[in-house]
Amino acid sequence: MLTEATLLAAALLIIGLIALPALSAWQRRRFSREASSVAEELVAFGHAVRRSGSSLPPDESLMARAARLQMPELVSFVLAQRLSPASPELLAAAAQRLALRLKRRVAFERKMLARTAAGRRRGALAAALPPVILLMLAAAGRGLPVGALVFIAALEILGCWLLLRVARVAP
Repeated sequence: MLTEATLLAAALLIIGLIALPALSAWQRRRFSREASSVAEELVAFGHAVRRSGSSLPPDESLMARAARLQMPELVSFVLAQRLSPASPELLAAAAQRLALRLKRRVAFERKMLARTAAGRRRGALAAALPPVILLMLAAAGRGLPVGALVFIAALEILGCWLLLRVARVAP
């Protein structure tokens, strides 16, 4: 009974560790979609400022979403927006430059995620092989040493950490 519970716990731990890099990549893709949306709204804001000929205040929800992205370039846009004699052309240009920078960052991150996806898949398959072999041995009635489970779990943790570090794209 204890061996079956240990085996189940080890299998769940290994499944979680193998899935962790894929979850991290999913989170980066979601961040990328949000950044693309903010960039599109910034371009639209720049066009609206140019059409109106006056310095319009940006939408508060747009600024909150842009702040969540934690882009260092956002400071220059906020500064251009808060300057008292800021011309509409300056504000529109700042918004469109920020949008362009954001689009370039999104394109780079998507390219890096696409390039690392095959490696993550190969890494997940390679990481799944030893636990599957151990589980097949356990199902066949062979004695499963606890030391082997601990060793495999340690290797899975190391592999998961390496996959997360390699697949991460810093903002």
